[in-house]
Amino acid sequence: MLKTRVLKVHPCLRILMMCIILHGKAKTLVAGSNSCEITRSTVRVVNGCPDSEESSIEAAERKNCSAYANYCDEPERLLYHCVINEYVNQTLEVCAYVQNKVLGKCTSYSISGNVVQANLRADCTEFKENSCSHFYRSDVAYNYPGCYQLTKKITIASNNSMSSRDPDTTAVFTKPSPNKHEVAGKEEKMNTNTATIAKIPPLLFVTIIDLIVFAV
Repeated sequence: MLKTRVLKVHPCLRILMMCIILHGKAKTLVAGSNSCEITRSTVRVVNGCPDSEESSIEAAERKNCSAYANYCDEPERLLYHCVINEYVNQTLEVCAYVQNKVLGKCTSYSISGNVVQANLRADCTEFKENSCSHFYRSDVAYNYPGCYQLTKKITIASNNSMSSRDPDTTAVFTKPSPNKHEVAGKEEKMNTNTATIAKIPPLLFVTIIDLIVFAV
C-alpha cells in the first residue's frame, strides 16, 4: 500500500506566501479603481490649459472623452483633464478617472502609473493668487492656473541654466567635417595597410594567429 507524503510548509513561509498573494490583490484593486487602460491613448501634450469652467467645458467637448468611456470598468468616472505632467515641465490633455482628493497639490498625470494624482513637487496652497484648497476634484484643476505656469518657469530655468554653462553649446557638439586631403590620406593609409597584410605568407599568418590564441 502506497503512503501519501504530505508536504509540510513552515509557518513563516506560509505567512510570507499569504502576504505576497494579498499584496498582489491589493495592487490590482488599486490600479483597477484609479485608472483605465484606454487613458494612455488619449494623452496629448498641449501648449496651455483652460483657466475657467467655460473654457474647460469647450475643451472637454472637443476631446470627447465619452467616446472612450465604454472601454472602462467605471465609464462615468472617465472625464476630461488638462493637467501638468509628473515632472512639471509639460501640460497634458487626457481622459482619465477623476480623483476626489488631491491633497493641496497641483493635479498631474503620471504616465508610468497611468493615473491622475497629486503632484508632490507642486504645492498650490502656497500660491499668492488662486491658491488651492487641501481637497478638490481633479477635473476642476482649471481653478488653479498657477500650476500651469510652473511648467513654463521650470522650462525657462532649464534653458537659462544650459546657456550659462555653455553659451556655444552647438559648437561644442558639432564635429567638423574632414577636408578632401584628410579623406584621401586616410584612404591611402588604409589601402597601404591592407596591401601589407596581403603580403604576409599564409603559413606565417596562421602561425601568428595560433600564437595569439595560445597566449590568450
